[in-house]
Amino acid sequence: MKKQIGRYLRYKLAFERLDEALEQGWLLEAISLEESIITDRLLSILETKGVAASSRQSLGNLIAQAKKAITGSGELIEGDAFHELDQWRDARNECVQGFCKLDDHAYAENSAEIFSEKMWQTAKKGRELVDLVKDLSTQVKKVQS
Repeated sequence: MKKQIGRYLRYKLAFERLDEALEQGWLLEAISLEESIITDRLLSILETKGVAASSRQSLGNLIAQAKKAITGSGELIEGDAFHELDQWRDARNECVQGFCKLDDHAYAENSAEIFSEKMWQTAKKGRELVDLVKDLSTQVKKVQS
């Protein structure tokens, strides 16, 4: 079997950049890298399970498909890892698309601080979920072997 050295090196770079982005407070970069890694690992899970999937699918669809492939049900139940991923996906959308959108805090003087805190929380939670999905992908591959 041919090793995917280029893929490995890009994956390694993604983790290095992610950790640097968090250290430096580059939150949009961190959130974007988290999404990329999570998407890649969900696609890996689906591929391992023999489910056809595409990186062009929405993250929400990939989350539901991966859960169904692993558990037999795509239902997102509060407290499970897939529900957490879906909640993070919503938070990611708010952060990436919400910089200048009107929201409940648009007229508050501390609106920027509230938004900044939301971005920090989303980036930190995303980092946890990256590790969780990476580990889940590894487990699925071991079981399928």
